[in-house]
Amino acid sequence: MSKRQVLPVLTISIVIITLAAVGCGQGGSTGAQTPSATAAAAGGEVPDLIAAEAVVVPYREASLSFGTGGRVQKMLVSEGDTVSAGQELAKLDTRDLQLAVNRAQAALTLAQAQLAKVKAGALPEQVSVAEADVSVAKANVSSATASLDSAKASLRKSTAGPTALQIQIAQKQVELAQNQLWGAQNQQAAVGGLVNMTPPQASGADYEAAKAQVGAAGTQVEIAKLQLEQLQAAAREEDVAVLRAQVDQAQSAVDIASAQLEKARAQLALVRAGARAEDIAVAEAPVAEAQVGLEAAKNALADAVLTAPFSGMVGTILVQEGEVAAPQAPVVTLGDVSILRVRTLDLGEADVGQVRVGQDAVVTVDALRGKKLAAKVASIAPVATERRGDTVYAVTLDLDVGAASGLKWGMSAFVEIRAR
Repeated sequence: MSKRQVLPVLTISIVIITLAAVGCGQGGSTGAQTPSATAAAAGGEVPDLIAAEAVVVPYREASLSFGTGGRVQKMLVSEGDTVSAGQELAKLDTRDLQLAVNRAQAALTLAQAQLAKVKAGALPEQVSVAEADVSVAKANVSSATASLDSAKASLRKSTAGPTALQIQIAQKQVELAQNQLWGAQNQQAAVGGLVNMTPPQASGADYEAAKAQVGAAGTQVEIAKLQLEQLQAAAREEDVAVLRAQVDQAQSAVDIASAQLEKARAQLALVRAGARAEDIAVAEAPVAEAQVGLEAAKNALADAVLTAPFSGMVGTILVQEGEVAAPQAPVVTLGDVSILRVRTLDLGEADVGQVRVGQDAVVTVDALRGKKLAAKVASIAPVATERRGDTVYAVTLDLDVGAASGLKWGMSAFVEIRAR
């Protein structure tokens, strides 16, 4: 019979004897407790040994998972394999993750190019174009100003009327034209008399030429009189209105041309000044954001490879190739079995108060035909757990042996802790 089988039998016998003694001494009263619990409650002596069931565990163990979700493309280890720290254990399908990295890299390249463009400022060709725009705007202002001056002069001339000298000149031109007409008429009369003489002294052609001169002189008289009348007549109201409208239109053209010139000058100054600090800051923000996006995409790609955080043995594989692994869902359990430990399973709250770190213990393993191994208490769980309706505390004990001793991860054991 094993130690774990003997203990319940002994405990039951002790309880029966105790109940009988209490019944004899106190008239059959009930409510007996186990010896260790009774001694602790009464403040008596603690037991020499505290016993509990336990299980063999690695010195260090971890439940490993992918940092991102996806389909398992390759499982690189098998259960029981020994692996080194940093060794790859499993891989996800990374096609979509690689595309995300490529997109993030392209976004970063674009943001960096835009930032470089802002910092570089205007090209020499852009400065030349801006300078040419200023020159054109200046020419437009000059042209519009000249048109305005001309329109104003016409308006002043129309509203001011002719000067006395202009009227005198026009009168003289009328007199001169009349004199020329009279001279032409006299010439015509003289030629006509000669033509009628017998024998004739002049030809008919001379007469016609003289007649033409009279007609031309008469036309000049009419023109001279018309010019004199125009100078003497006052400017008409409708003509002045037209001239005023022309002045207003010319003024608007000057204003527009001046505004365009100021705009061209401002643009030239902006081009020559280069990028402002505010513009650079605005362009730097997308670069920083793109860098963060790229790092996140790279991290997701790196998380698609599961690696061993320490050297040890693969205990359990929970996901197979082709299956979809959820983010942070356990995939592989890994344990460092170079040194083994045992962890209690049913150490109750009545006994845990008697356990201290550093206490010696003896571990019995049924799978090794009851072989006894020396152990020492390494840690005591600060928080209780529930097991089969009882409140228990996990106590971990160090062993001086490793897997070479024949112990295996998960073997059941029986622990006796020397309390005194």
